[in-house]
This record gives sequence, C-alpha cells and structure tokens, in this order.
Amino acid sequence: MSNDNTPALTMEYLLGKIDQIASDTAHLHEALAALQGMHSAPEFADNPKGDNAGAAKAVAITNVVECRETTNQQLIALYKQMYEDIRTPTKPKVAQLREIAEVYNLTNPEALDYVQEAVEKILGTM
Repeated sequence: MSNDNTPALTMEYLLGKIDQIASDTAHLHEALAALQGMHSAPEFADNPKGDNAGAAKAVAITNVVECRETTNQQLIALYKQMYEDIRTPTKPKVAQLREIAEVYNLTNPEALDYVQEAVEKILGTM
C-alpha cells in the first residue's frame, strides 16, 4: 500500500531521521526563552508568596519539554528497531526451523527432515 511519496526504508533514511531528531532543538530554545522572559510579581499583602502563575507557567513549560523529549526517545527506539530489521534481515523459515531443531538437539538428519516436512505441511511451501 505504498505510494510514490513513501520514502524507501534504508539505513541512510533511518540515520537521517535520527540526525533530524538530534538536531531539532527549537522547542528547547523556545522553552528556555520563555523561562528567561518570565518575571515574578512582587509580593503584596494579598499575595505574600508573589507570582504563583509564574511558577505554574514554568512547570507547564517543563512538562511540554519533557513530553517532547519522551516522544523523541520513542521515535529513536522505533528507528533503532527498524534499523536492526534492515541490518539483519529475517532468515528463511527453513533456516529458522533448523536452528530450532538444533537447539532441541534434533541432530539426527531424519528428525530435521521430519520437522521440516511437518512444518511445510502446516504452513505450506516455504
């Protein structure tokens, strides 16, 4: 279901996306600028603690940055998995079955052939 606008899934593409995430720091600069631009209101008799709204804004900005960084971490984890999938393509099913049989010490060639034949009957030709 791909169209002409779908990029090819290559290592270069994935590494480019990770680099794009790493270099996209505009949200951090905006958050820091917003925090630097905040000024506390002076304390008055009716508000002895000063500007509570400023503290709430700082917490809100911090939450936005944390959410963005969490999203970046999740994207990087996804791209890492996609990278691993490209780097180590899936083995043919027969090779996987032989590895499974070897793990279970089915080294008898007849046993390996039996396992392969049984799986082919279940899954169809591989």
